[in-house]
Amino acid sequence: MKKLLLLAAILAFGIRSFSQTSDPVSIIISPQKPLSAKDVEFRKAISKWSDKQLTSSDVKGVKPHPSSAIFPGAVKPGFKFVNKTVHINHQKIKDTDIGIVSRMQYSSPWNNNLYSTGLYAIAGEFIEIDIPKGINTKDLKVQIGAHSDRLDQWVAGKEDWRRMPIVTKTQALKNGKNIVASPFGGLVYISISPKAENWESNILIKHAISAPIFILGKTTKAEWAVQLQSNNAPWGELASENIILTLPDSVLKKVSDPDEVMKLWDLIIGGEMELAQINKPYYRAQRIVIDEHIGGGFMHSGYPIMVHHSPTRRMLSADVVANPMLLMTPSKGGANWGFFHEIGHNMQNLDWVFGGTTEVSCNFFSLYMFDRLLGGRDDAHGAISNANTQKSMKKYFLDGPDYEKWKNDPFLGLIMFRQLQEGFGWESFKAFFREYQKLANEKRMKDDDQQKRDLWAKTYSIVVQRNVAPFFEKWGIPISDTTKVALKKFATWMPYNFPPIN
Repeated sequence: MKKLLLLAAILAFGIRSFSQTSDPVSIIISPQKPLSAKDVEFRKAISKWSDKQLTSSDVKGVKPHPSSAIFPGAVKPGFKFVNKTVHINHQKIKDTDIGIVSRMQYSSPWNNNLYSTGLYAIAGEFIEIDIPKGINTKDLKVQIGAHSDRLDQWVAGKEDWRRMPIVTKTQALKNGKNIVASPFGGLVYISISPKAENWESNILIKHAISAPIFILGKTTKAEWAVQLQSNNAPWGELASENIILTLPDSVLKKVSDPDEVMKLWDLIIGGEMELAQINKPYYRAQRIVIDEHIGGGFMHSGYPIMVHHSPTRRMLSADVVANPMLLMTPSKGGANWGFFHEIGHNMQNLDWVFGGTTEVSCNFFSLYMFDRLLGGRDDAHGAISNANTQKSMKKYFLDGPDYEKWKNDPFLGLIMFRQLQEGFGWESFKAFFREYQKLANEKRMKDDDQQKRDLWAKTYSIVVQRNVAPFFEKWGIPISDTTKVALKKFATWMPYNFPPIN
């Protein structure tokens, strides 16, 4: 209880009542009081302290960190500890899908599957997890917290931190009683390798608090309303069999029709999988987690997809994610384009991602969603406007086609693939992706850019029965002589008025 009183004091007096210190135990980091990137040594000390705390099994030594009251946030007064039996039904990824999924590296395919429990661990307070006998505990873990990005790495490693850099705890589970605690708290998950054998069991979790969770097809609107009314946790989730959204309470309490929200998200995931020609149901649901500060970018792909939401920086993606009206409104490259883009990264097969196309081919999926879900590309993104398209092409060809320049301008690169899509339709892309899936269980190609370019041009030419190698080369993308000779059996294809002369 003393631990909880400390957090209450922090909230009561506000963060300004606490002076910044050089002690990782008492430092308070917030959007209003970020920790400067210039404090290199102190930041290293904080990361070291956090790692030690989050890997320790000494539950009695865990105390709530003062920053946890700000992020991930303090529980509301009046909470009650609960004991809950959680049903877990783990399904191993199908052997026939392993080859395809292994090519989709941007999706973090082999991160442990996360199974939501609808529970929240309070910062500094233990939870108890009882794993029944008979469950194979190899790769079985508990995870406290959804915000798994480390801020001491990648882009965030050079940015001012707006939250503590490491706030998620994972701990291996054994059969019988397991005691776990985190100085930051967070939603509670059971996690296991996607390659682990099937198992199904009830797991008893004690001394946590309830967190709101809506499951499409199971939770009624009335039940959802009751959950929101009695909620004391700062985070909760909206879930379907295709996608799970991890959202702050401030967003969840605005969701009066969760069915509508999740049915729309099912359409989004279904559409992107349909373009990629990935069969549903997938081996696990996609996950999107809202975060104050992520490892890099406005959003990034993976499992989970991480999404910035920071009012202090005017990044308001959480206001869109659970609002169907905003989600379906063209945003000139805003949050909905970003969601479609990051899910697109999760669909990318690295065998067809050649040099310069990592940030290009994921946008096939953004375009497809605007075409099929929003009714067209008007205002989808400023960079694909008619004016920008013509301006970019004219400048590029006036300066002279150059592969290195092409690789460094993703929206210029996208114009080339838009021309193919406009010439042969989305069905040609679906057929193209299916051809690559036939290669899934063969020996993985070497990460050779020339080989990837050749295979792209060759495979697409076979699909559409036209020779697109000259088109690639017109754009400055080198195709080998061997491939060019092999494709001469098809009539050459080139868009009209290309390169543009008007």
